[in-house]
Amino acid sequence: MAKLFIETPTKATSLAQQLITQARENFTDENLQKKVIAFIQAIVFYKFPNLALEEIEAMLDLDAFKNTRLYESILAKTKPETELETKLKLVPKLTQKSMSIQEIAELLELDTEIIRKYLQEES
Repeated sequence: MAKLFIETPTKATSLAQQLITQARENFTDENLQKKVIAFIQAIVFYKFPNLALEEIEAMLDLDAFKNTRLYESILAKTKPETELETKLKLVPKLTQKSMSIQEIAELLELDTEIIRKYLQEES
């Protein structure tokens, strides 16, 4: 794995694929296997900073990568907020302005139950 750090980008891809295959074959402990593969992936992300997550996944054939913490943290940082998430961020400010749940629902064009549930989760 240390060689992966210093390998040229063209050779790094095939080396990373080889190391991932070896990790899958040689480590029977699934938790250890995931950690080793995530470490290899982190090195590849470092080697290819201009590639998108999807491009690296395709390069390394990493369907299993989507189950790692590294993937989840990268996705969380790059995933744009949904319209619902954006609207729900306004709810606490609107309740501070003494607006009712019904008024907030009408203003944000949301169901009152979504707002009630959000307020319960926040408290």
